[in-house]
Formats: sequence, C-alpha cells, structure tokens
Amino acid sequence: MKKNLLILMTLCISVLGYSQTFTSSDSYGNTLNYSVTSTTTVSLVPGSTIANINIDIPATVSNGGTTYSVTSINAFSLGSKSISSVSVPNTITSIGQQAFDNNNLTGIVFPNSLTTIGDYAFQNNQLQGITIPSNVASIGNGVFRDNPLVSVTSLATNPPTITTVAGNNDTFANGGNRSNIDLTIPAGATGIYVTDAGALWTGFNTVTENLNVGDTYIDNYITYEVISVANSTVKAVNYNTAGGTVVNIPATIPNGQITYSVTEIGNNAFQNKGLTAVTLPNTLVTIGENAFFLNDLSSVTIPDSVVTINDGAFAQSQNMTNLVLGNGVTSIGDYAFRFTALQTITIPASVTDIGVVAFGGLGGSAAITDVYCEGLVPPTIATSNSPNSDTFNQSRSNIHLHIPANTIDPYVNDVGALWTGFNPVTEDALSVDDFELANDVKVIATVGTIKIVSSSSISLESYTLYNISGAKIASGNESNIATTSLANGIYILKLDFDKGTVVKKLALK
Repeated sequence: MKKNLLILMTLCISVLGYSQTFTSSDSYGNTLNYSVTSTTTVSLVPGSTIANINIDIPATVSNGGTTYSVTSINAFSLGSKSISSVSVPNTITSIGQQAFDNNNLTGIVFPNSLTTIGDYAFQNNQLQGITIPSNVASIGNGVFRDNPLVSVTSLATNPPTITTVAGNNDTFANGGNRSNIDLTIPAGATGIYVTDAGALWTGFNTVTENLNVGDTYIDNYITYEVISVANSTVKAVNYNTAGGTVVNIPATIPNGQITYSVTEIGNNAFQNKGLTAVTLPNTLVTIGENAFFLNDLSSVTIPDSVVTINDGAFAQSQNMTNLVLGNGVTSIGDYAFRFTALQTITIPASVTDIGVVAFGGLGGSAAITDVYCEGLVPPTIATSNSPNSDTFNQSRSNIHLHIPANTIDPYVNDVGALWTGFNPVTEDALSVDDFELANDVKVIATVGTIKIVSSSSISLESYTLYNISGAKIASGNESNIATTSLANGIYILKLDFDKGTVVKKLALK
C-alpha cells in the first residue's frame, strides 16, 4: 500500500512539474507565457501579454534555475494580436492550430527544425511568399488561407501532407483556387508533388523545379550551369549561335521564382561561335579557359568584378584592336589574348601575374607598340629570349613600355627584374597639372621620420608606404611619418592630395 502511494505521489509531482506555467519577456518587452512539457522543454501557450507588434521567440528560457528549450508553439498562442513580425527559433518543431491567425504578418522564416504546422495556423495574415523547410511532414487545413500568397517554395524531397479541396479548408487558398500562386519544388520532384496519382500539390499557376549544383538551364540561347544553390550562382557553359553574333551576357537570369547571378564563364563556353561583340556583366568573377577562343571580337571590356582571366580566354580574336581590363583583374593566364590585333595594352595596378604568350603574336602592322603598366609593383611575367615563350610573344625591342614614376628599378634595373628589353622605357609622361603637383611636393627622409612638405595650395589626404617588393608597410594622413620601426632600404611612398596623386621613391638609412 505504501509503495503504491509513493508511486502515485511521484506521478502527481511529475505531472504537476510538467504542467507548470511561467512567463518570460522577449527582446521587444512582450511577456510570453510558457508551459513546461518535459524536464528540458517548454511550449509557448495562450496567455501572453503582447506590448509590441514584433515578437522574438527565444530558443531557450529559464525559470527557477532551470533552462528549457522552446520546442513548440501551442494552439491559439498568438492569434489576433496585430503582430507584424515574428522570429521563430531553430528549436521549434511544431506550430499549433490557429497559433498566429488574424495578424498582420507579411513574412516569416520557418526554422529547419519545424516538422508540423497545425490547422489555420497562419490564416488571415498578409503573407505573399513562404518557404517550407525540408523537415516539414504535414501542413494542416486552411493554414495559409486568406493570405495574398503569390509564391510557395517547398524544400522537402517528399512532399508534406497538405489539404487539397475546393472548399475553404484548402491549405493554401480560399476555395482551393491556387491559380495565382507559383510553386517551386526540388529538382526532379514534379511527379511526386504534382503529376503522380494521388499527388496533392496541384492547381498552382506555375511549377518550377529548383536546380541542384551541376544542373543546366537555358536562357536566351545561353546554357547555364548551377555553381551554388545556397548563393544562387551560375556559370555560362554553352551558346546556341541561333542567338546571333552579338551577345549580351546578363548579370542575372530567372528560373521561376529563383534569380541566379552569373559569376563565371565556363571553359570553352563561347569558343568558335563567330561572335563579333560581347558584353560581360559586372557580376562576373572568372573567365574560363578558351571561353571566347577563335571569335571575331574587335573590342572587349572586362568589368572590374573579374578577378581571373584563364588560359586562352580570348585567343585568336584576330580583329581585336581594343581591350579594357577591369581594375579587379589579378591574374591573366597563358595565351589569354594571343593572336589578337592589340597594339596598345594597359595593365591595371591590380594585376599580379601574366602568363606565357598572353599577348601578341600577329606581328606586322598588328604588333604590339605600347604597354602601359599602372602598378607600382611590377606584375610577374614570362621573360624569355624566345618570343614564343615570352609574355608578349614578340621582340620587346620594338615595344614602348610606360611605367609609373620612380619605378624603373623594380621594373627594369633591380636584380631579378623581369620587365627588361623594352625600348624605350618611360616613367609615365605626366600631364601639366601632374607635373606641377609633383614639383610642389618634397619628401625629406631624416632619422626616424619622413617629412612631407608641400605648398598651402594643396592638401594631403592620405599616404601609403610600400617596401620595394610592393607590400604595404604603413598608411595614414599625417605629414610626418615615424620610421623608427622600419628597416633600412628602398621604399615607395604614394601621396594622395586633394588635387591628385604623387609617387616618390626614397631610401631609409
């Protein structure tokens, strides 16, 4: 008898413990009401006091020295509260019946932990688009009715159970009319969602299969391949010449409700397509090997977003007389612009390496005459007695090299310098204004200090100090630069004034 009484008392205490309720405030000052459901979990339950149109449901709450995970939102918890936004933590597994009905929610991010959504949970709100996580297995009657839904994305490979009826119990729409809603589903899931016998996800305006990495998609004669699903990025991998010889590669392409950014041109993508002109987007980062090999391009502008131009990318465009390289390019691959008619080449300061036979090769009237390098630090190039192994694919003795002021040593004279053999070599011819500015600035290196002296008509905005290898050593905006921590040697000082830029080379001893 005593044993049975003890067991009964233990059960009563356990039930009383699990049925305990308490309140805790969220980050917006709302007082949320919780009910203990186990020794480690609680559920949000009716009885909250809402003082704000925004609610932040926490992942954990503490009471009486115990910390609980918030794992469910119970029926009727936050309905009819005029709520505009709610943050749902990634601990919630279920949202109960009418939990958020009759509010003003315009959007909601469901956590990946969610598995069930109860009847009418979000009816009569302002939701236009929703994404249903992959772990959701069931969505109840009328959950999203009386919302201005235009798009639904379901990430589950196996469709969640929903209600498909002509009446108002339809999961997504009054009267079951889903004709204004676009549906996006996983790749290869159209059958199980829509067309198979017994499929419930029917009647939507459009059905789009989300693409996986490696899947291809054609838009305006260009074939794209998905690089990343998470970042929605693609690369152009092929082109149908029925689209013509003038190609404008867009920054983004649509696929149903998903917009992809075009960040790469794949290897051989536009090879030998007879193109006469191409426009590249400012989302582009990489241009692949032989991407535009053997075309009739006369002019190409590489956007600043491009970092890498790979081997042979524009080779054999023998009509190319104009090239603008973006200020973000760091690497130009072997043969990238070989056998083009470029006579003048400008290499931005961002470029760090240029491959074998990257330029030149046509000779005659199409030979390179001038190369302008904008970097204080010379890019690494291939220097060879054989033109076929040299970056510029011809004798340099007929090429005029233009370089920044005071950079003749790192480019030409220093031990290991690679930019040799050009004739002539000019430290950039300055405009009249630049010349006057340079003459108006004096840099004096004394023990422990570099002093920048200029007239009162110009104002120093900033300086950057580099070592002879091009590594940035210091920067700032003061006219006296402390050098006590610097080793003796040659340095390059870039001075930015309100009326222009001056570059000086100096020695610290």
